[in-house]
Amino acid sequence: MEDKELMQRFLDVFETATPILDDLKKGFFAQQAGLIQECEKKFGDLLISRVPYVEKIIGEKEKSEADKKYVRLLPALQTIALAIENLMYKMEAKVASNILFSEKALSEIRDLYTIMQEQFRDTKDYVITKNPGLRDSIRQHMERMFKAIEELAIVHQNRLITGICMPQASYLYLDITDSLKRISRGLVDFTDKV
Repeated sequence: MEDKELMQRFLDVFETATPILDDLKKGFFAQQAGLIQECEKKFGDLLISRVPYVEKIIGEKEKSEADKKYVRLLPALQTIALAIENLMYKMEAKVASNILFSEKALSEIRDLYTIMQEQFRDTKDYVITKNPGLRDSIRQHMERMFKAIEELAIVHQNRLITGICMPQASYLYLDITDSLKRISRGLVDFTDKV
């Protein structure tokens, strides 16, 4: 495999995942469990479609430099994929169980999700262009995400203490924000290895 073909494979993954993430956001904020489940299926199908290729590359004794690079990038991609899957499951659990979040909590998740989507878009563009400005932007998005989550954790803790947030909602809120944080870190790890 050539480096160009490798980058095209990664671009394809990011391009296929982008509308899934857009629909996931719509399903979560519109309280549509069916749309979230559809996203889970599409994302699962995307991952499954890549398994034969991954198995082939890993099983080969002689690997080209591009193949070796692909294998080095797999852990970062797995981190991103697992975090996205966890995000989907927690969003579905919230919607399906009709667990209420405050408007403040929903607004916070919306803002964090937007940061993640911008970072995801920049990563997709970086795969093709290798533009150092995009690489810096991807890292800045992660720093914004981490700082925001750290600040929001204190605010969230106060909502929990005062009874505005219920424990069941708290668990899901924290898991959703943690998944967004893990996606963000995975995107930085990925671009650092590309």
